[in-house]
Amino acid sequence: MTRAIGLMILVVLLVGAAFYAGWAPRAERIAMIEAEAKTNADEKLVVTVTRVKLSAPTREIVLPGNVSSIGETPIYARAEGYIKTRRVDIGDVVKKGDLLVELDTPELDQQLRNARARLEQLKATTVQVKAAIEQAKASAKLAEVNYGRSKLLVADGVVAKADLDEKTALQDARRADVKAQEANLLAADEAVRAQMAEVARIEQLAEFRRVVAPWDGVITQRNCAVGNLITPAMLAGGRDLFRLSDMSRLRVFVNVPQSSVNDVRVGQKAQVRVPELGTMMQGTVVRTSNALENQTRTLLAEVNVVNQQRKLLPGMYAQVGIETTSPKQMVLVPGDTIVTRAEGIFVALVDGKNKVQFQKIQVGRDFGTEIEAVSGLNEGDLVVVNPSDDVKNGITVKAIARK
Repeated sequence: MTRAIGLMILVVLLVGAAFYAGWAPRAERIAMIEAEAKTNADEKLVVTVTRVKLSAPTREIVLPGNVSSIGETPIYARAEGYIKTRRVDIGDVVKKGDLLVELDTPELDQQLRNARARLEQLKATTVQVKAAIEQAKASAKLAEVNYGRSKLLVADGVVAKADLDEKTALQDARRADVKAQEANLLAADEAVRAQMAEVARIEQLAEFRRVVAPWDGVITQRNCAVGNLITPAMLAGGRDLFRLSDMSRLRVFVNVPQSSVNDVRVGQKAQVRVPELGTMMQGTVVRTSNALENQTRTLLAEVNVVNQQRKLLPGMYAQVGIETTSPKQMVLVPGDTIVTRAEGIFVALVDGKNKVQFQKIQVGRDFGTEIEAVSGLNEGDLVVVNPSDDVKNGITVKAIARK
C-alpha cells in the first residue's frame, strides 16, 4: 500500500516536472513578445520634415505658355481630279498665290466642252429666231398691204366685204406671229445668258485645278501625293491637301492664377522667353477670357509676339513674364512633399504636437524643385518629405529636419 502511494506521488511529480518544463519557455516567450509589442507601440515613426518658405519679393510673374500660330488653315481642292504635279512639301515657305498642286480634271474638261457646245447651239437658235422675226415682219407687212387694197376695192364695190374680213384676219394673224417670234427671241436670249453663266461657272471650277496658297505661310502638313484622286471639299470624303500656318506672328496662351488676375491687363507688355533657344521677345497681351476655369481657377490670356527670324515654332513651351503692380511673394513648397490623390493634391503637415494631418492645397506655378502653393499652406509650416504609406492622419511621429 505504502509502495503504491509512493509510486503515485512519483508519477505526479514527473508529470508536473514535464508540464513546467514545457510551459515555462512558452510563458517566457509570450512575455518577451508582449514587451516587444509595448516597446514598438511606444516607439514613434521617424519622418524627415522641411519648412514651407516664401520666395523673394518680385515685381514679375513668370507663367508657362503654349505657342500657337496666329493663323492656320487646311487647304482643300474645289475641283475633282487626279494630282498631276505637286510643288511643295512639309516645311516649305510659300507666298500668297504660289502654286501648290495642279490637278488633271478630265471629267470637268468634258463638262466645259459640253457647256460651250450647248452655248453655241443656243446662239444659233437665237440667230434662227431673229431670222424668223424678220420673216414674220415681212409677212405682216404684206398682209397689211393686202388689207389696204381690199379696203379700197370694197369701198368701190369691186369685191365683197367678206374679202376685207379675210384680209383683216390675215393681217392680225401676221402681227401675232411677229409678237410670238419676238417672245421666242427673249426666251432664246435668256437661255443664252443662262448657258453663259453655266460656262462661266465651269470655267471657274476649271481654274480650281490650280490649288494656290491663300496667304504667306509655312506648309506644316501634307496629305497628298502625285496620282491621288482628289474629291472636292464640299463633297463627302473630301480631305485637306495641306495645312498652312502663318508664323510671322505667334500667339502664346498662358493660364494666370487667381491671385495674379488683377496684374494682367489687355495692352500690357510681356516678355516671352524660350530657355532652349536662349532668346527673349517682346509681346503684348491682346485679350483674356474674362472668366476663370472652374477646374484650375485660372484666367486664360493671349499674348501676341512678332516671330523674328521665325525662331519660335508652334507647339513650343515658353515662359511669359508679366510685370505686377506691386512686389509679391509666393508660398513655395518642395516638390518631393507633394502627394497626388484622386481627391486632389495634398501635403502631410506636422503640427506642434508632432501629429500628422494631410492638408489639401492648390498649386500654381512649377519651378522644378519647388512648387507655388496658392492656398492651403503658410510660411513656416512643417511638411513631411516623401511621405510613405505608414504616414497616416492622426499618428504621432518623430520629426527630423532635412539637412
